Amino acid sequence: MAREEGKLDDIRAVLGNDEAIEAYREGKPFPDGAIIARIAWSCDSSETNNKAFGRPQSFVAGTPKNGVQFMVKDSRKYASTGGWGYAHFDDGKPADDMVMNACFPCHRAIKDRDYVFTDYAR
Repeated sequence: MAREEGKLDDIRAVLGNDEAIEAYREGKPFPDGAIIARIAWSCDSSETNNKAFGRPQSFVAGTPKNGVQFMVKDSRKYASTGGWGYAHFDDGKPADDMVMNACFPCHRAIKDRDYVFTDYAR
C-alpha cells in the first residue's frame, strides 16, 4: 500500500506476480516475466470512524481513480525503457499516447531501483 499526494492524490495497492514478489522479497532486480500492477482509489476521510475516535484521523479508500497500471519486465522487447513495458487503463480502455509517454521519464529517476518506486512491505 502507498499514499500518493500532490497531483495524483490517491491511496494505492501495488501487486505483483510470483516473479515480482520473489524479487521484491529478496531485494534483487526484477527478472524478465515480472509483472507489477497498481490500482488506486481516492483517499477519503471517514466521518464514521472519526466520530468514533472523537477527532479527524481516519482515512479510507474511496472511489477508484487514476486507472489501473501495469509494468511488465522484458529486457529485450522494452530495452529502450529500462527493460519495462508500461500500460495504463481507464474504465477498461487503454490510455492514449500522451499518458503512456509520461511513464518512463518519471521512472527513469529511480533507475538504481530497477525503475520501480514501491518497496516491498516487510
